[in-house]
Amino acid sequence: MKKVQGNDSFQRINYLYQVSKYISEKNPALSSYYGNLIVSIAKKNVLKIHPDIKRQMCKKCRCTLIHNVTSTKKIKRKNKSKIIEWVCSICDTKKALPIDKNKDHILWVDKSEAVVEIIN
Repeated sequence: MKKVQGNDSFQRINYLYQVSKYISEKNPALSSYYGNLIVSIAKKNVLKIHPDIKRQMCKKCRCTLIHNVTSTKKIKRKNKSKIIEWVCSICDTKKALPIDKNKDHILWVDKSEAVVEIIN
């Protein structure tokens, strides 16, 4: 059985993400501190943060974005395509994500050619 490089770091990132999401309603400053820890761990160990986690964090303050708690969500049209715009209520940073199903927008991680090997 192969050992995954950075497994302990991935586990720590996962734990910090869960704590950040849980605490963000009560203390957004502590949530952003945990978000900064996630990014610094990933940088030090040269790891990529999973896109689902990245999409739920503010780009500026790194607080966990939760609808009607730490952010607001709007669906907009832009050049015949739909986007979700998240606005962080702490730092007022906007984050836009495409949601069109007619277009062929799929994350690279979700595509079949991204999987090289499955490790159990």
